[in-house]
Formats: sequence, structure tokens, C-alpha cells
Amino acid sequence: MRTQLTKIALTASVSLVLAFTIGCGGSKPAVADSAVTGNKRLADAPEMELEKKLSQKQRESIPWGIGVGVSTDRQMARTESVAQAQAATARNSKLLVTGLLDAFAENVNGEAKRITEDKINNYVDTQIEGSYVFETIMEYNEADKKYSVYSLVLLDPDRIAEALKAAIKSQETAELRIASEKMQDRLEQMKAEYRGLKK
Repeated sequence: MRTQLTKIALTASVSLVLAFTIGCGGSKPAVADSAVTGNKRLADAPEMELEKKLSQKQRESIPWGIGVGVSTDRQMARTESVAQAQAATARNSKLLVTGLLDAFAENVNGEAKRITEDKINNYVDTQIEGSYVFETIMEYNEADKKYSVYSLVLLDPDRIAEALKAAIKSQETAELRIASEKMQDRLEQMKAEYRGLKK
């Protein structure tokens, strides 16, 4: 009797697990259907898709940024997405500048480094308008008639190189000594990565 009850309980348990698995669609994760979201997907996970356009090395070498714009007007959505991407590119550019100065500045007092960094970053801010829109992804939501535009923007490393030269040249003393060969090697790597993307 006990054996029969055990078999019945085991069979019920297996049936319950199977029913649950089939009801949940097997091992597939739940994904929002376009009919539920109202979006017509032109690309899945646009930010991730754009980021994957760059290799890890390129993401570390080239100033870049991704922005999103949403509007009922397609051009306005694109303009907003590019502006956001440019702002992100400016932030990334400043991180690259800090990294370059940290890595290659020798015998620098804090004030000299700060002044140089500020000059470079101010120059980069003026150059962001000329950044390059590398790729754009667009989606359209039929429910609210809105476009969502995702833009990947790149800044030519030549602009950072020019800013570095100008800032270093403007130093009146020899406080800021740059290991120029190493700095140039690093900048050339950045330029090569950028040129490779623009082919």
C-alpha cells in the first residue's frame, strides 16, 4: 500500500513539474512581446547592439558615447539622441585625457597638471560639435506615434592630440614633462583604431 502511494505521489509530482515547464514555455526566459510594448523593434537592445560595434580595445582607445532621443518627430528624436551621445563622448574624452596625463606626466605638481587638464578639456568641449555619428538605430511605437533613436558618436583622437600639444606648449615652466615618445605611441594607437572604423 505504501509503495502504491509513493508511486502515485511521484507520478503526480512529475506531472506537476511537466505542466509547469510546458506552461512557462520550457526554459525560455519571458520576453516582452512587441504587441505588449507597442514598439516595432528595428533592432534588439539597441544600446548594446551599438556598443558591440566597437571592440573592447576601441572602447578603451576612442572617445565615444551613446545617446537616446524620443519624439513624435523623427528628426527631433535623432537630434536629441546625437546631443546626448555627444555629451557622453565629451565625458569619455575627459577620462581618456586624465588617463593619458596620469600615465605619462612626470614630476608634475598638482596645480600644473590641473591647469593642463582643464585646458585640454575646454578644447575638447569646443570640438564635440564636430564628432562623428558612426551608427544610428531607430524604433517606432505605433501606440503613441513616437520614434526612439539611438546614436553612437565617435570623436577623432586627432582632436585630443592637438589639445594636448597646445596645452603642453602653453606651460611657461618645465613643470609638466611629458614622456613624449610614449605619449605619441599611445595617441597613434588611438588614431589607428579610429581610422580602422572609418574605412
